[in-house]
Amino acid sequence: MDNPLEDSPQRDAKIRAKAKEMWVADGKPTCGPEGYLEQATDLIGMEINPDAGEIPVEPPVPLGPDGEPVEDARIQENLGNPGGSMNELDNKQEVPFGTYQEEGKTLKDEG
Repeated sequence: MDNPLEDSPQRDAKIRAKAKEMWVADGKPTCGPEGYLEQATDLIGMEINPDAGEIPVEPPVPLGPDGEPVEDARIQENLGNPGGSMNELDNKQEVPFGTYQEEGKTLKDEG
């Protein structure tokens, strides 16, 4: 079977059999085996493809030692003035390093 989620007569038969088995195990409630189809579909999917969900996925941002996301501090230069006061310090840069242009010039001068 190429795609474990693709409908096929064998897969549907396994799902219906599992749903009936679960229904009988619960004492045959009034919902009938149809009430167990969703759970049975999940269980059969896990049986058919037991390695699903084990593929590692890289987080979108790097994680710190405690698992918390660590964002690039340079994004602060794009946030602009948070607002409020209108004084001469409003255009003060609040990040502890230069802009991308200043950083590039420094790296070029060192090289």
